[in-house]
Amino acid sequence: MSFSRTLFDEFVASLNLKYFNSGELLVGRYREGNGPPPLRLWHNIAPTITIVDALREELGSSVKIISAYRTEAHNNNGNAGRAKLSQHQAYTALDIQTPGHSVESVATLLTGWQNAKWFYCPLAFQRKAERVKAGNIPFGELPRTFSLGALGVWFTFRGYIKAYPSKSSNFVHIDTRGDLAGSGADGD
Repeated sequence: MSFSRTLFDEFVASLNLKYFNSGELLVGRYREGNGPPPLRLWHNIAPTITIVDALREELGSSVKIISAYRTEAHNNNGNAGRAKLSQHQAYTALDIQTPGHSVESVATLLTGWQNAKWFYCPLAFQRKAERVKAGNIPFGELPRTFSLGALGVWFTFRGYIKAYPSKSSNFVHIDTRGDLAGSGADGD
């Protein structure tokens, strides 16, 4: 099935986000070798963007998404330092900029939220694992969820958070890969 912007807009609207729209979740779509996320992975971004929406509320200032979904071709296209099994390929990851806030302080805040703060998503999301040529992208369950059926889900999260401070691309990586007990999985 080809990408439908109308369906994607409806999906993002179902998340009832306060600060983000569907266009922001398609950032990077037009970069060489990249494209929109496939329908089978859309639910994977629901917990991540729900957390980033709450982060925007907590900070009281803008949060800019600079990277979201990456195709395998785009992820591996001469981009040194990118993980071959990047969570961006499973659409569980976002790279964000937070003007006016250090990336270290934002990463510390997000780390403190892991498995501690509860988030609500009106969509009862069903996350899907993704396999690329390099193997299965590390993927686990969220630590705690409380499903309300058709009314959504309350959840806590576990993922990988890393601050990337630099003069050229100051950003924080966040993903909701879930619990990967003993896997040693690291990186974005």
